[in-house]
Amino acid sequence: MLGLVGVVACTAFDGAEELLAEGADGGGASAGTGGVESDGSFPNTGGSATGGGGSGGAGLGGASSGGASFGGTAGTGGASSGGASSGGASSGGTAGTGGVTPTCTNNADCTDGNPCTVNACQGGQCQNSFSPAGTNCDNATVCDGVATCNGSGVCAPGAPPQIDDGNACTTDACHPVSGVTHTPVNVNDNNACTTDACNPTTGQITHTPVNVDDGNDCTIDSCDPVTGVKHTTVSSVTQCGLTCPSGYYPTSYSSSTQCGPCCANNRATCAYACGASFTQCGLTCPGGYHPTSYSSSTQCGPCCANNRATCAKDTGPSFTQCGLTCPSGYHPTSYSSSTQCGPCCANNRATCAENTGNSFVQCGLTCPAGYVATSFSSSTQCGPCCANNRATCTKV
Repeated sequence: MLGLVGVVACTAFDGAEELLAEGADGGGASAGTGGVESDGSFPNTGGSATGGGGSGGAGLGGASSGGASFGGTAGTGGASSGGASSGGASSGGTAGTGGVTPTCTNNADCTDGNPCTVNACQGGQCQNSFSPAGTNCDNATVCDGVATCNGSGVCAPGAPPQIDDGNACTTDACHPVSGVTHTPVNVNDNNACTTDACNPTTGQITHTPVNVDDGNDCTIDSCDPVTGVKHTTVSSVTQCGLTCPSGYYPTSYSSSTQCGPCCANNRATCAYACGASFTQCGLTCPGGYHPTSYSSSTQCGPCCANNRATCAKDTGPSFTQCGLTCPSGYHPTSYSSSTQCGPCCANNRATCAENTGNSFVQCGLTCPAGYVATSFSSSTQCGPCCANNRATCTKV
């Protein structure tokens, strides 16, 4: 093989132009795989690979040490390392893929900041593609809806949540993390004696006084703006004299030098007039009550005459009481006698009916206020026979 190289070298020197021409005319041939390098004896040529550059590119090892051949660009297997020959360049092939400089080493190198692209590093090159439509690309707040990719690399906003609840008594808002909130407006006026409210349609805030009535007439009902409603039981009082203040009745009498000389009764213990009934000293009940019976008690005076009355509340359509005069709002329908109301046997008790309706018949000839007598008549239920003792009363 060495002998052949020497012969070729000598021949090439004698006919250098012909050899160079043959080397340049290799545009259609493929590169040799092993090419024999020149030893540099050709002036200014530098040597070339044995099979000149073809359309596929230069041979894998064909470059001479003196310089690269102009016979062609790098092929699939790689460019020759030598310089170009001054004798001429081959018109061969284009660069192959194996010679592209890498641009990434992992997927993170390919991130483009678009949440709607898929970024991957493949073969040292970034490959970016659109994320499928419907891929979540939402931001850090739920208040603008859930954003999704549209399949073309665009993050499209979603429908924002409904914030207004249509209630004028709430403050509507949206928190980026927890979402929509409806906070009730403050209606409290800091007054324990009012019920605070808000109209959900108009938003008007009202403060209605609370009901302090506990339905027990033996308590005094009130309200403190700080502590609220209270119901106070009324205590009894003891006072000089045998009469009680308005709204009270005497439960017993006693003697005290603080109220006068010894030893007659000169002091009364008074209780608050309330409840369905009670027993008191004296035969006349306080307003709103009527006597149902009389009795005797040493707590109310000397033995043994009647000196105490049992009093019942004026309520209901009718009742029977001691005495022939009915309380306000009622009229007598008949009279009778009872030892509970005094000695036998004269009439000492009346049955009283409520003043209602357009007309009624009553004992006595004088009608109550708001009514006039339209006729008189006689009835043994109202007294002895036979004089007129009963009136028909008609509403005015």
